[in-house]
Amino acid sequence: MTDALDLSRDLLSDPILVEALRSERWLALSQDLLPRLHRRVMENRTALEHHACEFNKAYQEAAAGNLDADGLVRLAEAVLEAERGAAEQLHPWMEVLRETQAPQSEPAQEARQYLHELHEIAVAWLATYQTLRERLLKLASERRHNSSEVLRARPVTGAIDYAELSREHIARFPKILTALAK
Repeated sequence: MTDALDLSRDLLSDPILVEALRSERWLALSQDLLPRLHRRVMENRTALEHHACEFNKAYQEAAAGNLDADGLVRLAEAVLEAERGAAEQLHPWMEVLRETQAPQSEPAQEARQYLHELHEIAVAWLATYQTLRERLLKLASERRHNSSEVLRARPVTGAIDYAELSREHIARFPKILTALAK
């Protein structure tokens, strides 16, 4: 499971591409950048599909395994930590993609499309973590409710102030007072 949580190096930014996009003359370099952008889109799309497949497999293993609800919650927490790490690494790349403004020209239109696709892939990459975490927490909730463990209340010790207890319940649930008044 932890292997699936590692951030793929394929999705990380291309430093040369980032510097080119930040430069003032990136459109002049666009003939060199367009094939690189296209290749990056294709590689990232493939990496995203593989990443989503790995997360689905990880969920299947967790669902088929004998983890109890607490184990699933701990696993969801590990996914959250991995998501934070991935977000820390991807947010600078996403910022560059979002901030890069291509001029209104024919080659720039294709570049803008690639930049938009790269940004969407990065967003989808982070969303896979959230989806896995939510699925694990839902599974943990289901296992908690389906557990055969019998819950037992502890006996109350000492004197019980029934009048105070009634006031607390009525304050928490004002509709009770309305129903009692009828």
